[in-house]
Amino acid sequence: MADLVKLTINGESVEVPVGTTILEASKKVNIDIPTLCFLKEINEIGDCRMCIVEVEGRRGFATSCIQKVEEGMCVHTNTEKVIEARKTVLDLILSNHDRECLTCVRNRKL
Repeated sequence: MADLVKLTINGESVEVPVGTTILEASKKVNIDIPTLCFLKEINEIGDCRMCIVEVEGRRGFATSCIQKVEEGMCVHTNTEKVIEARKTVLDLILSNHDRECLTCVRNRKL
């Protein structure tokens, strides 16, 4: 049996296998974290920064799609600081975007 890690996300206790990301652990307790660039097993690089969260005892934000959980970790996904930072990130992404999403070649229907 795999080793398990216990942590808290938004006050919810969760136990997940070692190597699990914060994003994956949050899904286990039905906590949604927004993502843009994350595609499991295709694009797990944390570039867009939309999935940032606060981890108690750490400076700055953690990128939940690539940050592995640690024993006793206490994560906050929806604080005022996190929400404001996500808004800023999205503003920066959109400031350098042509907003032609419906006709963009990257908008492929699979």
